[in-house]
Amino acid sequence: MAALEATIHVQGAKGLRSIAFGDFHLLPGNTPHRETGLEPGDLITHVTLPAPAAGSKQVYLKLRDRASYEFALASAAVVINVTGQNITRARIALGGVGTKPWRSKEAEAVLVGQPAEKGTFAKAAEAAMRDAKPQSQNRFKIELAKRCLTHALQMAMTT
Repeated sequence: MAALEATIHVQGAKGLRSIAFGDFHLLPGNTPHRETGLEPGDLITHVTLPAPAAGSKQVYLKLRDRASYEFALASAAVVINVTGQNITRARIALGGVGTKPWRSKEAEAVLVGQPAEKGTFAKAAEAAMRDAKPQSQNRFKIELAKRCLTHALQMAMTT
C-alpha cells in the first residue's frame, strides 16, 4: 500500500479522519508499545488507492521461510512506468526489514530517467539500503532486501 500511495480512513472519537499510509505505522521512538496512529476506539472503515498511473507496471514480491502464513523476511513493492527504454516514474516500498513498511524515495530517485535494466535496478537497491542499521541478528536482511528489490524490478519489466 505504500508504493500504491494508499489512504487509510478511520472513524473514532475524534470523528472521521484520513491517514496517508506512509504516516499510519509509527517508529518505536518514545512509544514502542504503539505500532500505528490509531487511538483507542478507532475503526478503519476503508482504504482508498489512487487510480493506477496509465501504463504502470506493478509487482509485489515477498520472501519468507515457508510458503504460507509467514511474515516476510523481506518484501518489495514496485510501481514503475517506462517510456521507450527509460523509467519515467517509480514508487518503491520495502517491508520485512524495518519496524514499519516504508517508501524508498532514494531508490525512486535513482530509477527515474535511467534505463530499465539490471544495473540500474542494482543501483536503486543499493540506494534503498544505504542507511540501513542492522541489529546483531538480522544483518543478512540488508543483502536479502537488495536482491528482493532488484528481482521485483526485473519481474515488473516482464509483466
